[in-house]
Amino acid sequence: MNEIIRSGTAGTYRVIGLGVLAAVFVAVVAVYLFAAGGDEPEPRILGLIDNGPPDVGQPAPDFALPDVRDEENVLKLSDFRGKVVILNWYASWCGPCRQEIPDFEVAHRHLDADVVFFGVNLQESRATAAGLLEELGATYPAVLDADGAVSQHYRVTGMPVTYIIDRDGMVVAGGRGILTEDALRRQLAEFGLTYPES
Repeated sequence: MNEIIRSGTAGTYRVIGLGVLAAVFVAVVAVYLFAAGGDEPEPRILGLIDNGPPDVGQPAPDFALPDVRDEENVLKLSDFRGKVVILNWYASWCGPCRQEIPDFEVAHRHLDADVVFFGVNLQESRATAAGLLEELGATYPAVLDADGAVSQHYRVTGMPVTYIIDRDGMVVAGGRGILTEDALRRQLAEFGLTYPES
């Protein structure tokens, strides 16, 4: 009998609770928008920029990754639009990679104005990735995919993997395994590109 009946209090507390939650949400959004509107430079965005698988006949998904030789420099695949791109995944432990990199360098030196050889090192240290290129005399651009996200998106399950991308950014060929000098010459000839025998 000493029971006190409070009708409607649970509902009132719910309404007040939802009001407080909404106010907190609005405050968080306002702080975020205010902070985003400053004069700060845009942060470097690394990793995939475009979605979609790298299928033949489709645009090559764009990405931005740090240069293996200079971590402050970020390279994007789309930076090379207008040139044929030989996009190649490599690693220091990969024997076939060590075979094809010197062939790529020879072609790179002769065709630099028309073709970009673009290396992607998968999950090795910057020193190891850059060291291999230096050891093999490779001077073409290369990036480091430290977390493997771009490589996974490009379906890299073994190495080497090479994609050939036309001047419009479309994938025209791709696959896993060594790209021999003869096969490279045939692929480049399809774009009207040739270079002297080494």
